[in-house]
Amino acid sequence: MVVLCRSEIRGKVLVLAVTIGVIGMLHYLTPTEPHSYHKLHIILRKLYFLPPVMAAAWFGMRGACVTAFVVSILFILHAFLDWPGNYMEQANQVGELAGFWGVGVIAGRLFDRQRVLMRKLADANESTLLGLVSALDLREHNTRLHSQRVRQYADLIAGHFGVDTKTRQDISYGALLHDIGKIAVPDRILLKPGKLTDEEWAEMRKHPEAGFHILKQIGFLEGAARIVHAHHERYDGKGYPEGTRGEAIPVGARIFMVADVYDALTSPRPYRSAVSHHEAAMEILKDKGSHFDPAVVTVFAEIAPAEFASIFKRFQDEDLHI
Repeated sequence: MVVLCRSEIRGKVLVLAVTIGVIGMLHYLTPTEPHSYHKLHIILRKLYFLPPVMAAAWFGMRGACVTAFVVSILFILHAFLDWPGNYMEQANQVGELAGFWGVGVIAGRLFDRQRVLMRKLADANESTLLGLVSALDLREHNTRLHSQRVRQYADLIAGHFGVDTKTRQDISYGALLHDIGKIAVPDRILLKPGKLTDEEWAEMRKHPEAGFHILKQIGFLEGAARIVHAHHERYDGKGYPEGTRGEAIPVGARIFMVADVYDALTSPRPYRSAVSHHEAAMEILKDKGSHFDPAVVTVFAEIAPAEFASIFKRFQDEDLHI
């Protein structure tokens, strides 16, 4: 599950604060006399309904209620300083005050309900994708939780790298499904125990494009499809399928490269034993600027080893005899 990162939360809170501040300033500074200004003053008061709805969309019921409370304080303070003598205007202002809470609570309730429904749909999609990935890993005689570990490592690095929520979700799905294109690779090549011929390598290297074409047809996986397409590129441009280099490679693919190699080094394989976190980090640092994006490697190196160890412990394979 990917949640809002702290920078996004701070950004949205700042937008809310600025919106409330601007509305409050216009409300307080616009006089109620003459009558033409009073009409403008009343129109500006209606803008107070906007922040609770914005907060409901971003933060749900709790955020809507907090915002409605702040708006109410501003509104009540102005009413206290300039309480109208006309009872109709008094009733109008009391109605507006109640309306802030009504709009906030209703919108918050609806957005919370929508989030629950979207989470149930996402969970259903997640279960389907995990089943597919497990089948792919078993077909390749790969470790059963390889794709899930790579996904978690990539998400960990992405979180420290500061990418936005949408990109982080794309990275999560892209890392999980990075080898889906191997569906199109014949078993005689995919499962060949010995060294591949040049022709067989050419066939194997088609799997990123095959994966891209599979995933791009699924709406919520379009961003992940671009990561799958580029997951075998290199920062120096010597990768495949297109030889894309540097920051022209999607950031998600650049993050994935580090996560994938890290898992390959730290997970035991039939033909070699696993290495320690320190040894894996040193290997990755050697390829900084060639295979890997230097900025991603820098962020990777700053993450505490315990965070990687926690992921490995949660997604540690049992011995499989296939």
